Formats: sequence, C-alpha cells, structure tokens
Amino acid sequence: MDPENAKFLRTNRRPGTLDVHPSLNAIVLNYELEVEILGDEDNIIYGEKRNLKKIIELPMLSTRTDCNALAREVLAQCDLIHPSRLVEVEQTIYYLKKRKRSPPMSDENTGKNTPTNTEVANINCLNEYIELLYEELPDKIRASQLILHLAKISENLESLARNETVLSALARVLREDWKRSIVLSTNLIFTFFCFSSHTCFHPVALHYKIGSLCMDIIDFEIRRYEEWRDEIEGRTERKLCPTSMSMTEIYKSRIPEPVRPKSGNFGDSNIKAAMEGSIYDDLTNSSDSIDEKKPSTNEDKTKRFRTLIRKQEQLLRVAFYLLLNMAEDHSVEEKMTKKNIVWYLIKTLERENADLLALVITFLKKLSIMQVNKDDMSEQNIIEKLPRILESNNPDLIHLSLKLLFNLSFDEDLRMKMVKNGFLPKFVGLLRDDRHQDIVIKLLYHLSYDVEIIAQFAYTDCVSLITDMLLLSVSEQVDQVMVALCINLAIHPNNAQQMADNSRLQSLMTRAFRYEDELLMKMIHNISEHDVTKMSFIEFVGDLSKAVTESMNENFVLECIGVLSNLYLPDLDWCEIFKHFNMTSKLKGILISNNSEADLLLQVIVLLGTAAYDEGCAGLLCNSNIVSPCIDLLKTFQEDDEMVLQIIYLFHVLLCHDDSADFLINNTEAPAYLVDLLLDNNKAVRKICNTCLNIVMDRSPEWGERIRIERFRTHNNQWLEMVDSHQVQCEEEEEDNTVLPPYLNIEYLSTATVPPLSVDPDVCEEKDKAIENGFFEMAEDSILRDYEMESLDLSM
Repeated sequence: MDPENAKFLRTNRRPGTLDVHPSLNAIVLNYELEVEILGDEDNIIYGEKRNLKKIIELPMLSTRTDCNALAREVLAQCDLIHPSRLVEVEQTIYYLKKRKRSPPMSDENTGKNTPTNTEVANINCLNEYIELLYEELPDKIRASQLILHLAKISENLESLARNETVLSALARVLREDWKRSIVLSTNLIFTFFCFSSHTCFHPVALHYKIGSLCMDIIDFEIRRYEEWRDEIEGRTERKLCPTSMSMTEIYKSRIPEPVRPKSGNFGDSNIKAAMEGSIYDDLTNSSDSIDEKKPSTNEDKTKRFRTLIRKQEQLLRVAFYLLLNMAEDHSVEEKMTKKNIVWYLIKTLERENADLLALVITFLKKLSIMQVNKDDMSEQNIIEKLPRILESNNPDLIHLSLKLLFNLSFDEDLRMKMVKNGFLPKFVGLLRDDRHQDIVIKLLYHLSYDVEIIAQFAYTDCVSLITDMLLLSVSEQVDQVMVALCINLAIHPNNAQQMADNSRLQSLMTRAFRYEDELLMKMIHNISEHDVTKMSFIEFVGDLSKAVTESMNENFVLECIGVLSNLYLPDLDWCEIFKHFNMTSKLKGILISNNSEADLLLQVIVLLGTAAYDEGCAGLLCNSNIVSPCIDLLKTFQEDDEMVLQIIYLFHVLLCHDDSADFLINNTEAPAYLVDLLLDNNKAVRKICNTCLNIVMDRSPEWGERIRIERFRTHNNQWLEMVDSHQVQCEEEEEDNTVLPPYLNIEYLSTATVPPLSVDPDVCEEKDKAIENGFFEMAEDSILRDYEMESLDLSM
C-alpha cells in the first residue's frame, strides 16, 4: 500500500453476543471492528477485521438492584448495544445478580505472577511469552496459558506452526518441567492438542515427539495415582506397574530429576526457589504430597486427594485426546500399541470422570478393530471393568460402551465372558431404550451365534420383547438384524415356544404372507422344527400350500416348503392337500427344472418324504411318476451326501407301503441304485441303503439273489481283488470248465445264479471245502440282519 494514496480512514463496529464475566460483576460485549483505508473515489486500499471485547463493569450490583433500571442505564451509556436488546441485557444482569460468587484466590495460592482471567492473549506479544518460558515456574505457567489461548483460535495455528522458536520452546519446557506442575503440563499438552486436531498439523507433534512424551506422562501419572490411593487407604505396600519393569528398570526419562535453575547453580536454596509458586509442583517429592499441608484430619487429606485427582484427570484427558488424534496414522497407532497404550487405557477405566471415561472408551473402540489390540484387551480383562459403566446414568457413556462391546463381541471367548459377567440381562434392559436399541440388537445377534448362549435367552424377556418389536414394526421391511436374531433364537425349543405363544404365531404368519417376507418365513421355518410347536401350524397348512403353488418369490416358496416338510403329523391328510392344491405337478416341475436351486430341490425332496408317510399320498406320488426325477437327481448330486440321503429316505418311506413298494421295485431303477450305494463312503447312506434292500429282498426273490451276491462282493471286496489277480496267473492251469475253480472271480459272481441256501448235507460238505480253500460265504441270517458290514480281514 502506498501511503500517498491513502485519503480517508473508515471504521465500522458490528455488535455481537452478550456474555457475563467469569469473575467480575461485568457484562462482556463481543463485537467486530472493521477498519478500511480509502483512496481516491472511495476505493478501498486496505482493510482489516478484528474481534474485540468490551467489558462493562457493574460495581454497584447487589441482591436488591433493579435489573430493568440498570439495564436502561447500560443502554444509555454504551452506544454499541442497540435499545432493542433491552430484554437481553436485563436477563444478563439478572443472571449476574443471582450468580454465586466464589471467594477470590489469594496470592499465596495463585503465585505472584499467575495470570488473571482478565488478561487477554495477543499474537503480537508472542516474543514476550517466549521470554517468559525461560523464567521461573509461575512465569512459565502464565506464558503457557497465554500461548494456549492463542492456539485455541484456529486462525492462529498456521502462523504458530511456522514459528519454530515458540514450538521449540514449548517442547523443551514440556520435556524438562512436566514433572514439576500438573497445570503447566496440561497447558503445554493442550497447546499441541490444538495442532493435533487438524491433520495438516500432525507433523508438528511428530517432529517434537510429543506423542512419546505423552505416553511417559501418562505412565507417570497412573503410577502416581496408585501411590496417592495407597496413601489414602493406609496401605504401605507399593504396586508396580505391570507393564514390564521394576523401578530400577524404568527409563531414565521417567525418573524424576532435579529441576535446573536458570542460573545453573544447583544449590539447595535455588532449587527451593525454583519450585515455589504452585501447590501442584513435583507431587512425587515427599515434601509435596497429600500430607504437604499437614491436614489435621483424614477428611482434609481426602479432600486434597480429590483436588489432585481432578487436576490429574484433566491432564490425562488432554494427553489421551492428543494421542487419539495422532492415531489416525496407522504407523503411529502401532507404535502406541508397542508402548502398551491398551494397558494405560484400561487402567484409566477405574476413574469416575465421565468425560475422561468417554474419551478412553472411544480410544479403546478405535483400537479394538485390530486383532492384536483385541487380544491385549482380553488379557487385561476389559470385560470385567465395563459392567460398572453400563450402570451409570450417562446415556452417552453407555452408548460408547455398547459400541466397544460390539467390536469385542466378534470374538467367541469374549462373548462367553460377557454372558458369565451378567451382560445379557443388562443388554435386554437397555433394549427398551430407543437411544441404544440398534446397537443392542446387533450385540444380541452376535451372542446368538453360540448354541450355549441361545438357551439362556429363554430365561430373559428378550424373546418375547424382540418378537413383539417385529410385529409392531410399521414399515414393510422389518429390521434385518432383528429378524436374523429371531431366526437364531428359534433354534431352541423354549425360545420357539415363547415366539408362538399369545397368538404371536398367527400374527407372524399374517405379516409374512402379506409382504411375502422370506426372512420372516425362515424364522417361522425354525419355529416349526420343534415338537412343542408343530401342532400350532395345522391351521396354516392350507395357506402354506397355496403359497407354494401360487407365489412367484422362490425364496419365500422355499421357506414355505420347509415349514410343510416339518409337519410330520399322523392326523394330517397329505393326499387331500396335494390333490386340492395340485401340489404334485408343482413339485414335479421344480424337480425337472434346470433352473431350480439346490436348496429348493432338497426341501422338495424332504417334503415328499414327509408326505409319503400318508399311504394315499404315496400312491399319488407313484401314479404321477415323481420317482423318476428323484432318480435323475440322485445321478446329478451323487457327491452331495445330504441330497443322496434324503432321496434314499424317500425311497424307504415308499417301500413301507405295499402298493408303492411294488411300484418302486418293479417299475423303477431305484433298487439298482440302492445296490450301487452299498460302497458309499458315508456311513448314514450305507445304513439306510441296507435297510431299504432288506425290504426289497423280502418282496422280490429275483432282487434278493442279486442283493446277496452284491453284499458278498461288498463284504469281501479286498479278498476278491486278490483272487482276480491270482486268477489271471492260473488261467492255463484250469481243469474242466464245469468244475468250480478254487477261487471264484468277479465275472463268475456277476453271471452265476446262486441257489437258495438249504440244510442239505452235500451243500454243507461243499461249503466246508470252500472254506478250506480260502473261500468264505456269509450265512443268510447275517446278510439279512447286518446293515453295516466291514471288509473281511485277510488274516483270517
């Protein structure tokens, strides 16, 4: 700006908010002062704005003052306040009139040079504040407070960050004098915290290693707190910090050192003078402890202890907050983890300060997403420390604790600890609070992963409460986490019974059919699996069958079929149901379709197995030739043990009825596939195949002979393989073809007709000869009765 061009100076004041002075009977008016330098033709050459405060003292204010009259006098004397703000001024004066004034602090407590609340920090006086940092302790405290006031204004951070002198001085004082005063340490860390609140200024704290220094301060303060507590409780035994080391192994930077005076003289008088000025200076020194002022009673000692704790918790809060901001960088967070930050945080959970606890829990929640931190929390028994916090009256603190527990609930061992420590009733109690409902439902869903825990839900109000919440939902789509929780809970019969009681099942069915909600129907599917609830579904069989044949939602149809397949009830006329709703053609269409999912096919097979217990329905299925698609599925899903087992079970049910058994044996290939499955690797498949083949043998002599041979082959499989290899070598030595060889090969067994067993002596004699030649044949009774037969031991 060229001074010669400046012609006019224009100022403009814009009044702002009204406030009360923290210590005086005065009104504080905030206003903005705008100064502009104008040139020719009123062009603005330079302009500047600044926020200022005007203090209007009211020295004559007393309990008998007329607030309205005094407010009018203030408006008359102060032209910055518009007359329209009369009511606001009157209310401010009334507040000052009723406010309880604290007694003024004496110079003995505050120190000679401790700054008063009326002192306003100025960025232009920054060099003076830096000089004060090199003076005695009271001056350092005053300078730190003034610089902190500047750092709290975000507009000043950039200029402060560029001032290497002030940052170096602050870091040096913090590094050298943090043990001398809690107030000084708090002010200095708070200043760097202002930088850490903005990611762009994180390099400032990293460059001066403030995070590492904060870890040392936190460690020191936690150990000092234990010392104070032991002294108050009258305990002389010292508890060492379980982090890693004894007092002889503590890092040098953590051991209290003598305070070096400015003059460099280490005389006793200079040290004493350097430590004067604050009642919180060097609290580790025996001359400055809880007994410093020699309180006459334990009550005075306890009061002083509480005062020290409040100061210390303020320091811990700002230190943890700075570390939390710096933990945005994962590499910095890993360094904190290596320095045992988790232990410090969990140790701080013993405090009572709600603000400090909220910060600590927020920090733990952030760290808990990493496996190594979660394991550390588990080792430090964090679960045992949280019930006390859940019982507090602070809803924000409770909500943060629930979020931390949610992160921890991904671990199975920690879920079991939650239940053992009585968290389940607490969660259910918080479920009624709308502020915590969402996070509590997610927590309960995680707890429902474990079968051992699911049974304990029945002893709380959770099951009925969650079910009612589902039914009272006004939206078309219910909360998916809530319904998923109900699906898991319905696995246990007691929970399922509570869900079906008091007409809840009818309401659930009504809602599920109205919106064709597949998740809700899956929940109903699980409810129907228990014997105590099956009878409740008889009235809904028609609705379920109609949904199977008419609904276009495949997943909904899948669950409806699943519910029907669970209804194994002797009094249920499945034949009439299938005819009335034409379900045979629908189910057969699903079986022969190339687009059907495997889960849907499996549920259809299970439903057919349930319905086939009705003899009339079994005949209906045979007449519709629904067995052929099942055999085709047996070929397609031969590697799927569950599918194979359910299809064979369907064959077993059909074989239990005379007409359907004859159809299955004479008109299908089912017996041949049952014979092939005798060598299946699944024990359950082999067992049910033997059961089915026993029925086939009783009904068909032709199949009986073949089944005996196949069972013989199955039982002596290893022996026959050895015989075949030996037979190739002995082909040239065979005698007459009409005489049986000493060893029977597989080709002969597959083509020969085995005569029925008899008690003829000649037959017995031939059998004994065969045994002597190394051949073994099982008795008929053994073949018919043993469902599971193992390979013949060659050592016989």
